[in-house]
Amino acid sequence: MKRTQKLFSKTALTLLLMLLFGVSGYAQKIITGAIVDETNYPLIGVTVAVKGTNTGTITDIDGRYSISVPNTNSVLQF
Repeated sequence: MKRTQKLFSKTALTLLLMLLFGVSGYAQKIITGAIVDETNYPLIGVTVAVKGTNTGTITDIDGRYSISVPNTNSVLQF
């Protein structure tokens, strides 16, 4: 019987962790855009970061980027 109880506890813990990680992943938003200069020429390799975090990306050959932000109050730095 103790073996069954331990198995249940591990299963419950696993389900709880899956729920927590699933909810945190769901809360994130993905922001996409493009960075161009005043002549509409794409800017390649511009760093885009979420202020106050270690989350960042760089623009591609067309000046486009996609970044995950934790919430709608996040600030992007270029």
